[in-house]
Amino acid sequence: MPELPEVETIARQLQQVLPGRKIKSVQVLREKSFVGESEILVGRKIRRVTRKAKMVAVELDREDLVLLIHLKMTGQLIFQDKGRRVVGGHPTEDWVNSLPSKHTRVIIGFTDGPASPAGRSKLFFNDMRVFGWIKIATSDEWLATGRTLPPDVIDPEFTVGYLKGVLKRSTRPVKLVLLDQAKIGGLGNIYVNDALYLTQTKPTRKANSLKPAEIKRLHQTCVQVIKRGIEAGGASENTYKHINGLGGQYQEEFLVYKREGQRCGLNGCDGVIKKIKVGGRGTYFCSRHQR
Repeated sequence: MPELPEVETIARQLQQVLPGRKIKSVQVLREKSFVGESEILVGRKIRRVTRKAKMVAVELDREDLVLLIHLKMTGQLIFQDKGRRVVGGHPTEDWVNSLPSKHTRVIIGFTDGPASPAGRSKLFFNDMRVFGWIKIATSDEWLATGRTLPPDVIDPEFTVGYLKGVLKRSTRPVKLVLLDQAKIGGLGNIYVNDALYLTQTKPTRKANSLKPAEIKRLHQTCVQVIKRGIEAGGASENTYKHINGLGGQYQEEFLVYKREGQRCGLNGCDGVIKKIKVGGRGTYFCSRHQR
């Protein structure tokens, strides 16, 4: 499952190759993977590619239509043009082999684009486990969906006051509250592990027990680790590659994730990194400085 930095990276890379291209055809190879009448997309030009939560939004020149894409666990987007291929999502042999493959669910063909011969460029949506989807939505539906989603960590609406309200209303472990996508958008397991590690907060601590100064520091740190993840192109330690087919580099900066049994070392700490399960998720923390 991609986290916010991974989806943000994919959206940014698609923004570099899709705008200005006109849709020539839409082939739906598996009905479950596509929602809407595909023929209404033919002839439409792509204006912009953006992101909200874990969805990629492809805005069209017909202003009342938006193409929404959710990669879920194993989705993959592959843009192919003459002489180049750019790929984002779950890393499999599909991103280097000839396409379509047995995992290809939707193919969008284009008539033109920057330095592209007519009919040569295509966007392939592959999905091994078939949890992901592409959906045609109206602009009003997209706006309504956006209003139901919680703020992302990098949204202006994600303030210290907002985080305080979320934490103070819950007796659950602070880690589970931070991972709750109904409360905070985009924070995933790897980044929450690091944020709690840096703020010296034990993952199992009750959320409503945090003091104002601790909440302020946790807010700042959550924003920092997500921004660092975006700058690094996301983490490919688990299943995600970014749109150029190269792994994100955040996995090279993991502070605590996958460090079970190692010495902590943060600010000279001699504690040992332990691994436990919190809500079924692998959780890494320093046994000495996280309280």
